[in-house]
Amino acid sequence: MLRKAILLVLSIAMAGQVAACNNSSTGEEGVLPGVQSLVFMRRAFIDAEGNHQFGGMGNIFDYNRYVPGGGIYTLTPPTPDGVLVNLTEGFEDVDVSGLDLSFDAQEIVFSMRHAGDDRFHIWAANIDGTNMRQLTFGPSTDVSPIFAPEDRVLFITNQPYTDMGTRADEYNHSRVVTQMAGVTLTGGDADRWVCQQHLSHTMGPRMMSDGRVLYSRWEHLGSVNDIKLFAMNPDCSNMMAVFGQFGKGFNSYSQAREIPGRPGEFVGIATPRKGTIQAGALVQVDARSLTSTDVNRLDVQTATYENITPLVPTGADSPASGVGRFRQPFPMADGRMLVSWADGPVNERLEITGTAPDFGIYLFDPESGEKTLIFNGQDTWDTYAIPVAPRDVPPLLGDFRGDVDPNTPSILGSVDVSITSLDENVSGGGFDGTPLNVALGEAHRVRIIEGFSSEIGPVRQFGLTNQEGAAIVGEALVHEDGSWEAAVPSRLPYHLQAIDQYGLAIRNQRVWIQADAGEARRCGGCHASRSENILPASGATTLAQQAGAEDFNVPIAERMELPWYNAADNFGTPHTNIQDLFDAKCVSCHSGGAGDPFAGQSYSVEVTAEDGSVSNYEIPVLDLSDRAMAVYYEREVVDFPVSYISLMYASSMMGDTAVTGGVAPIEWVIPANARGSRLVEAVNAVSEIDGSAAFDRPLHPEDVGVDLTRDERMMLIRMADLGAQYYSRRNVPGGFTASSGTDY
Repeated sequence: MLRKAILLVLSIAMAGQVAACNNSSTGEEGVLPGVQSLVFMRRAFIDAEGNHQFGGMGNIFDYNRYVPGGGIYTLTPPTPDGVLVNLTEGFEDVDVSGLDLSFDAQEIVFSMRHAGDDRFHIWAANIDGTNMRQLTFGPSTDVSPIFAPEDRVLFITNQPYTDMGTRADEYNHSRVVTQMAGVTLTGGDADRWVCQQHLSHTMGPRMMSDGRVLYSRWEHLGSVNDIKLFAMNPDCSNMMAVFGQFGKGFNSYSQAREIPGRPGEFVGIATPRKGTIQAGALVQVDARSLTSTDVNRLDVQTATYENITPLVPTGADSPASGVGRFRQPFPMADGRMLVSWADGPVNERLEITGTAPDFGIYLFDPESGEKTLIFNGQDTWDTYAIPVAPRDVPPLLGDFRGDVDPNTPSILGSVDVSITSLDENVSGGGFDGTPLNVALGEAHRVRIIEGFSSEIGPVRQFGLTNQEGAAIVGEALVHEDGSWEAAVPSRLPYHLQAIDQYGLAIRNQRVWIQADAGEARRCGGCHASRSENILPASGATTLAQQAGAEDFNVPIAERMELPWYNAADNFGTPHTNIQDLFDAKCVSCHSGGAGDPFAGQSYSVEVTAEDGSVSNYEIPVLDLSDRAMAVYYEREVVDFPVSYISLMYASSMMGDTAVTGGVAPIEWVIPANARGSRLVEAVNAVSEIDGSAAFDRPLHPEDVGVDLTRDERMMLIRMADLGAQYYSRRNVPGGFTASSGTDY
């Protein structure tokens, strides 16, 4: 062992490897005690023309990047002078994207694309490269496979979810997103299943010791745009947030693995969403419940974290020489971990010099901060290092729902919506700095909102607000004990709003939830503590359970949507379009005419486009007419009725927009916040129970002789609380119509 350690030091010195790295001998223990071999993957970053390929630099996902020259390798022993074996040498122009080792250390699964294929697909082989076989085929890209108990393999796919196509990533405009899927080793694609729908990317699955699957998920929900840590059963049931929903101090957390022997503790990568080739700081997370004796009980609300590489920035800044950035940590029982590490800035500045970072495999000691080189191949990124050693097989969780009719609805509900662990206050519409738990005690219904994306038609965004497509499947009644229960279409993304008697959201849930066919997802309350068991106040079951779930398992045609303009048909709303309501009740006073109290008022904005060109726009104040107007928003010029621009632009101005003159902009509608929107306060809200007003002011336009029904007021309230989108399925060109009958 001592001789091996001396050879290691000599080989590092002779090769002149990464002078900034603090490589050290580890004495008689050797580099990796008890580990005879590593399996890992190599990815080329220099193409046939000699150009450095930065595919994935601008995004935390690079699953479509293809640069031939990589492969799956073993290194025996795991030292720079160990024997290197290419397990995929029988294929030409190989690139790989993801790797895992079986629990008995006898097999591998990996994602590979080669000269004979135009997609990444899942492959399996023995650890010596024999019995090589392809598990998935077809037009989808399949990456990042892992072994699950009992012959199962989970992976990430961009497979279309419905006949309408894969959900599109609306916020950042990618036309396909990824989700979890699975096959069996024996059946391959013949046994393929796909998990519930999400509106953005899923990535990085890893098995946990208790049988759950740990993974990261890109969350877009209005102003939310980050990557959090989640867990679920291998059959896609019981999805739950683990870390990142509350105060993580950085944008994205990915590539996490559970620390051996420490359930609920993980080490992963903290990074911005783009610009660092998925590399960042090593951050350790403790998501264990603070009160439960169950070691596998996790609590996202009390999860804590520690940056164990504090010199590495968690943003896009350039690390100093010798600091660099990390990828794909593999924690080991002795506290050290295998990592992929590259020195230098490791961000988009490298594109200026045309030199990609060089990731090699190192043994990292968090206590000392030392990095000991294991392998760094020329012209490849070396990642996903796994010791070839057996590990415990976790239990198989979930029933895989093979006997459940896929059309069976999911059940959503709460034991008591007023129970919350969040320290927040609510103001406006009858509340004045009211503690959240007190305000939630006034909840009258729970609004269930389906999210959809621009796979429905040729739109780049849903309007000026960066909000996703939204449809209300129902507003479930809250019973006297605070419980509610609803049956909804399964396998779709939802978020919830507890609403008061006036129809105003008390709190807008900012994380998507999904449920499989027949699955029940009941929470304790509105962000209730995950560490506590919330019991019904009304006996063995809640009043909502005793009454039975309200039936909102309805097709698209019966889901309430709020198109702004140009919808040919609509269902469940008092007017076909928002503009119809304005035309009928508002434009006589708010279209710039002589009787308009805001006639002639406007504010000027200056917008700088990506190419440096400057445009100027004059935004009128509260013009609710339908005349066409163009403005610049999110890298393009868009045309909307002036009513939409007049109400939304003040809330949607971005960093490329500056107010240069005129009156002060008024945020008439704050997306996803009807209670705080000036328009809603001006027209007021009316109680469903007793007809009283939410705001201490006269109803408008009744004060000028025009009546609005409660349904018409609710149309404006829902429009604001759903995010003030311009487009819905109803008015997207070529999208859904009643006559088409298209559903999913």
